[in-house]
Amino acid sequence: MIEELKPIGQIEKSTEIIKLNDYLVSPDEDIPEPTPILSIKENGRRIPIFTEDNVSMIFGPAKSRKSALIRSICQSIMSGENEKMYSNYYSNNIAIFDTEQSRYHCLRTTRLIWNMTQQTVNYFCISTLNKDQKKKIVEDFLIQNSDCGLVILDNIVHFVGDFNSAQESSDVTEWVLNMKSRYNTHILVVLHENASTGFMKPRGHLGTNLMNLCETAIRIQKDPNDKHQSIVSAALTRGRSFEDFALTMDDQMIPYLNDLSPYEKENFRL
Repeated sequence: MIEELKPIGQIEKSTEIIKLNDYLVSPDEDIPEPTPILSIKENGRRIPIFTEDNVSMIFGPAKSRKSALIRSICQSIMSGENEKMYSNYYSNNIAIFDTEQSRYHCLRTTRLIWNMTQQTVNYFCISTLNKDQKKKIVEDFLIQNSDCGLVILDNIVHFVGDFNSAQESSDVTEWVLNMKSRYNTHILVVLHENASTGFMKPRGHLGTNLMNLCETAIRIQKDPNDKHQSIVSAALTRGRSFEDFALTMDDQMIPYLNDLSPYEKENFRL
């Protein structure tokens, strides 16, 4: 039996009622600036790069020292500052969700962070969980830790089945936005770079989606002129940008951040 078509005015409306005023932004509202969680120190200034209720990204080729940069970020927030970063955020509660390393290698990372800060980071090895379980453990942690200022998802590609799927990418992006707003935290996602030579963008449809909503997107790559250091660059910033700087590590895997010399600035291009 063919159902009779209804006039447009009689089409059933969704039962969900959205209160428009909850989402309307008025020019006479008094909304404070987002609280900075992490800033870059540059020429006597502090440039905020991570703030509450926002999303940022670290991306780069494989083995470009992304994990070392994460350790430097944790050091700054947990201890107050390092050579290039500063934080006076009220909480040093950080959570890292590692989707790639074994439990042993996760343990090594937690010990490195302890050696740098004399503090314990919430480090979760979740490589054996499926994508839905990964989302659930992140949300369960945030429910129980309302003072968590920074959540690091390393690597977010494992929160989807196909990083080139438009639907999956949209779903996980919506989930990230929901988490950062609901729990007023900053979510830092980590992604590999597309493998194509000269194509310096985060991987797949997922990378494109996340890049578009980032407060700050940081690219790290090995210095082509010095294999012992990596170059950290601002690929995208919503506010003030920052100049490239160098990351090196000692024989204990402790990272150090330094300004580039005039020669290095002249000979390096992103």
